[in-house]
Amino acid sequence: MLTPIERDMHRLLRSLAKAGDPADPLSACIGYKDFAQRVDPHGLEPYTSQGQMHGLYPKLGHISVYEHQHGRPLLSALVVRKATGRPGPGFADLASQLGFEAAEDAGFWEHQVAQVVRFWSADDPVMLMDSAMDQVLKELGSIKRTVRRLAARPTEKD
Repeated sequence: MLTPIERDMHRLLRSLAKAGDPADPLSACIGYKDFAQRVDPHGLEPYTSQGQMHGLYPKLGHISVYEHQHGRPLLSALVVRKATGRPGPGFADLASQLGFEAAEDAGFWEHQVAQVVRFWSADDPVMLMDSAMDQVLKELGSIKRTVRRLAARPTEKD
């Protein structure tokens, strides 16, 4: 579940992705500082105050975990370092923790950005429901495999 400020961040990221051009998905990206200022224009949240941007990263990570749990691409891929136009190292670290292979490759990040823009700019409620259903089916498959494995174990009576 997202916190209220994470929901605001999620809403902004979705709007950036929706406005993005699938032919040029990197144009939907935003710098960390610009992102923080748009989410909290008055600097009221402690994570966005000058020099405290590091508090922003766990919130972006939680949003990506949330998206991954719901079968969607990593929405926080849109937030990048202004100087490099690439995300910080935390993005690849988190993607690796989520089970993505080659998460440290720039191609992985670019693919995530393209998927985010394609997914959200389509504004297709069926696609949104399909991604949620795919995740439910994946979880059910995991439960089914676990139950079968447990059922195949010899019991103490054997």
